Amino acid sequence: MTDTTRGEHARSPMARTAACVCAVLSLVLGCSMTEGDGGSGGPAESYRVLSVDDARAEVRELSSSVLDLTGLEGTFSEPGPGVSTCEEDPRKERLYLVRHIWSVSGLPERELTAGMDRLREQLPGEGWEIVEDGFRDNPARTPRFIADNHAAGYGVNVEFIRAYEDSEPMLSVTLVSGCLSTPEGESPRGEY
Repeated sequence: MTDTTRGEHARSPMARTAACVCAVLSLVLGCSMTEGDGGSGGPAESYRVLSVDDARAEVRELSSSVLDLTGLEGTFSEPGPGVSTCEEDPRKERLYLVRHIWSVSGLPERELTAGMDRLREQLPGEGWEIVEDGFRDNPARTPRFIADNHAAGYGVNVEFIRAYEDSEPMLSVTLVSGCLSTPEGESPRGEY
C-alpha cells in the first residue's frame, strides 16, 4: 500500500477531517466521567478497559471490515491506528481513544462514490446507525455521512473528496472509539 496524503499534513483534507471528526464522534459516543470517581481524576469504572495495543488491533480489524464493505480496490493510505487523549483525563493517566484514518484513491470518482454508497447501505446491517448524512459545511460541499456503532463503541466518518487542482479524488474514512481506559497499572502516556 502507498501513502496517498499530499502536501503538508496539517493542511490536508484528511487532517482537517480527522480533527473535526474526533471532536464530533467524541460528543456522539460520549466520554463523560461519572460522579464518584473519588475526585482523583482517574477513570471512572464505566469505561471499557482495554490495553492500547489491543485497542489498536481492534480498530484495525474494524477498519478492515469497513473497507471490505466498500468493495474498493485502489491505492490505500497506511498511517495505522493512532491514540488521542480524552478530555476527561487531560493528565493522560488512564483514559484515551483510538482512531484510524485512511483513504482509498487511484480510482475514478464514480467508483469511489459507488463504494461510499455500498458502505452507507451495508453498515446498518453490521450494527451501525447512520446518524448524519449529507454534506460538510465547506465550499466544496463534501459528501459525507457519520455512523455510530454503540455496541462496539465506535463512530465512523466517511467523506468523498473530489479531485482538486493537482490532487486526485479519494474516499476518506475515519474511525474513532469512545473513551477507553487502560488496565490498572498501565497508562496511555507515550502512546500519543
